[in-house]
Amino acid sequence: MAVAPLTFSKTSAPRSTASRWIRPARSGIHGRGVYARVEIPDGTRIIEYTGERITKAEAQRREAQRLERQRRGQDASVYIFVLNRRYDLDGRQRNNVARLINHSCTPNCRAETVRGRIWIVARRDIPAGAELTFDYGFTLKEGRLHPCRCGAKRCAGYIVNAAQRWRLRRRRKAVR
Repeated sequence: MAVAPLTFSKTSAPRSTASRWIRPARSGIHGRGVYARVEIPDGTRIIEYTGERITKAEAQRREAQRLERQRRGQDASVYIFVLNRRYDLDGRQRNNVARLINHSCTPNCRAETVRGRIWIVARRDIPAGAELTFDYGFTLKEGRLHPCRCGAKRCAGYIVNAAQRWRLRRRRKAVR
């Protein structure tokens, strides 16, 4: 897939905080979220997830800091995105509106990495006013640290990638 020019078209989104497609607002899932301003067609590149490119070692250091903030009862949201085997992207920057998109077990968006850039792309037609969500893709081990609040009918209870959710559902059934 080729990278589209940074213009306001149906297939791409601007690098800046502004987007004709979305607006940030309070979320019923968690804290703040991102909502569709207008209907968004399936396959649309909605916004780029921007941030600081960091090494894996730096990502681990920042994760330790995040866990310490969590221990103290402060904001412990995860904004680090895996780019490739050597680098991650820390999206904590305030101008990165995409960092506000919440996880869901039934997401309406997906994250695509194209030539070192992360795009949030519509998985299906999204009606105006709908909250945008995507699968954070945490491993089973990571996901156990993050309860899921998406409210989906088949929610796994934790933010775990789709390929691993069946394990959590099976355990929940065994406990009942």
